[in-house]
Amino acid sequence: MNPFSSFLSLFVSLLVTLLILILLLEQIWYLRRKRNVPGPNILLPFLGNVIPLITNPTKFWQLQAQLSASVGFSVNYVFGRFIVFIRNTELSHLIFANVKPDAFSFIGQDHKDLRCHIAPNFTPKALSTYTQLQQLIILEHLKSWERLWSTVSPAEPIPLRLLVRDLNLETSQTVFVGTYLSSEARERFKVDYDLFNTGLMKLPLDLPGFAFRKAKLGIERMLKTLTHCAAESKKRMLQGEDPSCLIDYWMQEMVRVTAESKTPAPHSTDEEIGNYLFDFLFAAQDASTSSLLWVVTLLDSHPDVLRKVREEVSRIWSPESDALMTAEQLREMKYTQAVALESSFQGFREADRFEPERFSEERQKDVIFRRNYLAFGAGPHQCVGQRYALNHLVLFIAMFVTLLDFKRHRTDGCDEIMYTPTISPKDGCMVFLTRRCPRYPNFTLN
Repeated sequence: MNPFSSFLSLFVSLLVTLLILILLLEQIWYLRRKRNVPGPNILLPFLGNVIPLITNPTKFWQLQAQLSASVGFSVNYVFGRFIVFIRNTELSHLIFANVKPDAFSFIGQDHKDLRCHIAPNFTPKALSTYTQLQQLIILEHLKSWERLWSTVSPAEPIPLRLLVRDLNLETSQTVFVGTYLSSEARERFKVDYDLFNTGLMKLPLDLPGFAFRKAKLGIERMLKTLTHCAAESKKRMLQGEDPSCLIDYWMQEMVRVTAESKTPAPHSTDEEIGNYLFDFLFAAQDASTSSLLWVVTLLDSHPDVLRKVREEVSRIWSPESDALMTAEQLREMKYTQAVALESSFQGFREADRFEPERFSEERQKDVIFRRNYLAFGAGPHQCVGQRYALNHLVLFIAMFVTLLDFKRHRTDGCDEIMYTPTISPKDGCMVFLTRRCPRYPNFTLN
């Protein structure tokens, strides 16, 4: 054997040995962290269980839930990440209450400062601005849905999932960054957000042509756009103009803090704000899409609840008035709010049963089981935008059931869970739609 062949053979042997050693160390590292906690004992090298997570996410999370039944949590390993799945209320509260500096990647004083500066984005005045914008957008989309259905055969249903997603995307764009986003930028943003959603459900291979790389590039473009929006808003607020969207309220607060302290407010660079705005968009977009689709499905399968919602809304608001719903009117819609809250599927005994009456003043299950209700987190990690999210749900429900008649097209398995990336009905929520009101309202901004 010549020297080169000997060297090559030795190199390959060492490389294989090193690879086996790395795999062995990875397995040992995982098992040492896992200890006796329920979870898989054997892992696919490097990838862990990322393949079953992507190919069948429903089965993956159901298995994690089953494994956690005995002790309240389970573990897994996904593409180099050790993950913990928790389904126990008290364990969840322990995590949400943790404010140690080394507990999370963003916690302690930085976390408190950021939440303090975000708070003005969700004051009653700000929320009132948002509800007007939300109603204008919801109305235009409901009208377009009816037109779309009228263009197809009356015997053919239409899928709501993508339509609701587009509604939420336009709502988020308008409420969060308003006119700072041009029509061209909105279209590009929509394409990039689709790439982002697709990439979330694919193997994380950062290579040209792969969905993950396209998603990554899409995120970079969206962040650049949102950073520009933050800069433009800051200019307007420095000139003392009135806020018209969330980023304006945020920048108005940043300008105030900077003026008082004579130093830039924490977390106030355009790039930082752009990143936080993207987090807001993701939270408002996909979670709300899931909630709205399940509300439609549940109202269709519970006609008594649908009837009560329509009766309540008609006592408080009429489309013939051409008036936007006010914050006071939303607060009066107690039963409709209960329907919105009940679509979270958690926190109560018999949680799978759709029963908005849990939230009535007589039963007050939301008070009795408040500790179990974690849809918006808890403690220092409670969602700062939960009132905005609930307003959006209530506005959609009130307008959808008042302006349109709808009937779910039910087939076998249509209500099974599909990850998109949040959960939605497997069939995309197929419905038949017709206009219910004599005419659509003619809204104008106050």
